Amino acid sequence: MAKTHIVLVHGWAGSAESWRPITAELEAVGGYRVHAVRLPGSPGSASARPPTIRAAAEELAAMLCGIGEPAVLVGHSMGAQVTLRAHAAQPAAVLSEIVVDPAYGASDDRAAMTRWAERIASAGHVALREFFAAAGAGLQAADRAVLHADLLATPIPVIVSYLRSEYLDADAIGVMPASARIAARRIRPVLTVLSSMEGVELDRGLPHPPGSRMDLWLGHGHFLHLNNPRRFAQSIDEWVRDEAGRVHTGAGPEEARTITSVGSTTGPS
Repeated sequence: MAKTHIVLVHGWAGSAESWRPITAELEAVGGYRVHAVRLPGSPGSASARPPTIRAAAEELAAMLCGIGEPAVLVGHSMGAQVTLRAHAAQPAAVLSEIVVDPAYGASDDRAAMTRWAERIASAGHVALREFFAAAGAGLQAADRAVLHADLLATPIPVIVSYLRSEYLDADAIGVMPASARIAARRIRPVLTVLSSMEGVELDRGLPHPPGSRMDLWLGHGHFLHLNNPRRFAQSIDEWVRDEAGRVHTGAGPEEARTITSVGSTTGPS
């Protein structure tokens, strides 16, 4: 039996290495071929493409076509913008999509985002210290160290470029209604894993393909997949194994917004 391809896409100022706990758990489950993507400009990337969401998504879409069979896309935060674009561009290459605290569906506050981009460009990595400290709440020391190392290894121009391409550039999709327009182009089921009710409310404003679902992980931080790698890998495994049933459900818009709360336990389980 052929192994399902799982493609993992990291977030802002992250790296492929950040997925190691998830990769290890998926390998323990078995039955998967796991690919951790290095986005252009990220630590260890050899890509010559510019560090923008569009370029990263085009590169991901080409990778999916090269795999030769539909794959499960998994994107965290900014990485969910990349998987969203790739899903919309090459739906036939996507088996389904899993997004973790996706960085889209936001309200438009260009002035505040512009000030933040300018502050990062001026002050450097220190301007991101509080943001990543809060985002990494609840992580084990080793995972926090990887998060911090990835941040420092990502050049400031790359960080600023991705931020602008998420929310400020003409083709940005991080802000409503642009998020909704491109989300409407997805055709494969989407599992949205969220750490807060605020995220739930944002995601409710987006169109979802039939068979989609939300999971709310209360008590977890923004890097909730790393708060509990085993549970997250099990969620992926269960989602993939349920694929045949989702394809034939014909679920409508209300069913696509079903919320399953998985509780607040952190750490391995």
